[in-house]
Amino acid sequence: MKEIKIGIVGLGSVGQGVLQILNENLNSIEDKTETKFRITGVCAQNKNRKRDIEISTYPWFDNPLELSLNPDIDVIIELVGGEEGIALQVVEAALKNKKHVITANKALIAKHGNQLVNLAEENNVKILFEAAVAGAIPIIKTLKESTASNNISAIYGILNGTCNYILTSMERDGVSFSNALKSAQDLGFAESDPTFDIEGYDTAHKLAILSSVAYSKEINFKDVDIQGITKIELDDIIAAKDYGFKIKLLGVSKKQNNGEVIQVVRPTLLPMDSNLAMVDMEKNAIFIRGNFFSELMLAGPGAGRLPTASSVISDLFDLANETKYPTLGISSNKLEKNIKSKSINSNRFYLRLFLPDVSGTMASITNAMARYNISIDDITQRISKKMKENNLVPITIISSLTDVNSINKAVEEINKNNYSPLSPNIIIIED
Repeated sequence: MKEIKIGIVGLGSVGQGVLQILNENLNSIEDKTETKFRITGVCAQNKNRKRDIEISTYPWFDNPLELSLNPDIDVIIELVGGEEGIALQVVEAALKNKKHVITANKALIAKHGNQLVNLAEENNVKILFEAAVAGAIPIIKTLKESTASNNISAIYGILNGTCNYILTSMERDGVSFSNALKSAQDLGFAESDPTFDIEGYDTAHKLAILSSVAYSKEINFKDVDIQGITKIELDDIIAAKDYGFKIKLLGVSKKQNNGEVIQVVRPTLLPMDSNLAMVDMEKNAIFIRGNFFSELMLAGPGAGRLPTASSVISDLFDLANETKYPTLGISSNKLEKNIKSKSINSNRFYLRLFLPDVSGTMASITNAMARYNISIDDITQRISKKMKENNLVPITIISSLTDVNSINKAVEEINKNNYSPLSPNIIIIED
């Protein structure tokens, strides 16, 4: 039986999950892979920190870079996180020293993935990151293997469990954004600093990786248009429900006919009875569109210790089985440049405006919309005691099909004519 010797850098939640799975299921894993797995080094910031998993039986390294240089290690599992610093140093050192790398670090791959994949191929080793996107959902393998015979035209879905939990909590419990966020933090779904999640960056990192594998393009994080959920208020959730929608944070990637790619992260109104709208709490779900199977949906736990650790272990299976699939689905020298599409798609939009409670306001709205050839499917003046005290009225609008430039210009004109100190909320509708 062959042997793979493992070094683990980072013993937080996911790192401990990897140890737990290897401890509890080792015999089954070794039988299925006909490979012996042995942990020959671990490293973390604090050796004496209290952990759920006993680590005293594993060789301890104070310096994570020593793991990358150690001849008694075949693969480094990097679970530190962060796009720079020690995570990048450890991964680069491991690849240069002809060691395989497995990581759950989506920020690292989104920013440095192109050069790291090149480095791995130059040294005839693998860098694998199934755990970097959507927790336990095998989306990377699905794109590289199961759907590889198709031309993928779009990939989209709910890629961040924290945001999905917050929006679901607001809808189900009728609580504010801040209260829903606190609940997510108390349950461990959100970090103490949730910025990367709620501002959409975590989803954007994952979307950039998926776009690369789906379309055989270089990873292009810098051109993702990003909008988080911090502007979503309970009033928006209630209004959306009145119109028959739910609000979800989606990552959307579409390949245009000219080969250019749209990559967008944005809150979106979805029909309540749609498959994506029914994915609630911390769950993730991803749709793939291919020319031979039409549409495929994968859903499941998008985060968490054991779901994410399961994906880390799945990459160990690939190494044990000597899987030949290239890291990004195709050799790095064949990847095309990932050019941001300038195409403008037509959509309907949800608007929430805060306007003075004076005569002529509705006429001002309809005139501005007409000037930009936008029909109004619905317009509703809503009740808000707080806004009434400020002599402002919340007005929600569902527009007809239009483009984002036109809707922005119309809203700018409405606000200019009816000055309001509060910014409008504009959310795309995907029917």
